[in-house]
Amino acid sequence: MGSNVKTETVWVDCGSAKLYGKLYIPNAVPSSGLLICHGLNAKGFHLLKIYTLLTRVACREGFVTLVFDFRGAGKSGGQFDYGFGEQEDVKCALRFLTSRPEVMPNSIFVVGHSLGGAVSLYALQNETRVKGLVLWSTPKNHNYNVKKFIKNTRGKLGLYAFLVLSYLDKILNVSRLFKLEVCGVNLRPKDVREKLMKLNECEAVSKLSKMPLLVVVGGSDEIVGVDEAKEIYNSAHEPKILLIIDSADHVYTGKEDELIAKTIEWIKKWMT
Repeated sequence: MGSNVKTETVWVDCGSAKLYGKLYIPNAVPSSGLLICHGLNAKGFHLLKIYTLLTRVACREGFVTLVFDFRGAGKSGGQFDYGFGEQEDVKCALRFLTSRPEVMPNSIFVVGHSLGGAVSLYALQNETRVKGLVLWSTPKNHNYNVKKFIKNTRGKLGLYAFLVLSYLDKILNVSRLFKLEVCGVNLRPKDVREKLMKLNECEAVSKLSKMPLLVVVGGSDEIVGVDEAKEIYNSAHEPKILLIIDSADHVYTGKEDELIAKTIEWIKKWMT
């Protein structure tokens, strides 16, 4: 990356979880900060090159940048908590980033991908240090999104079976009867219904006031559709922008450079 950037391996204390992260520090400090929140997967930010790529580009553009693994993912401790404990992870990571002397504490930006975007919406309520939030491929609500995912992968009968077994799962572990795995994470039906499906991103974004918002979605995303991104956008307050990356999928395969360039361009407009 060149001599003008240094990197640190960091550990962020967050209750019962210890979060692993990488901090990228440009030569010219203090400067604005950027926090990157990955999507649902067992490998954390290590799964997709887009997270590290964003980190490096942002740091070259002068941002002190933190990318970290959510609890139970990658190298972090703790257990996956279906979008609830992860809200605390965002708060802990933000607190860590703002505590660094290299960071201007009231000039932080957050980028959240998919579930990382969803939990960021909840974590940043009433947050004054964050100057802008970028949502990549974030569902409009997880009740709708989970049902759509199961219906698309298991059919209508599979969705019905999931809903029935999610209640039985409170008494008896039905994971062997209904295996639900997403990117290496084994999901228990009862916790999906009682926690993950309670996340309502449209409602959460409607409670964010005065925080600039960039909503991004891939034009060919089969997991989070353009329709969902439009609903989040419509539920949000100004200032806001909706960006559709033509023919991009949920993880922006082959479109990483375009996505990152447009994300950084938008963020820089809001820097103080």
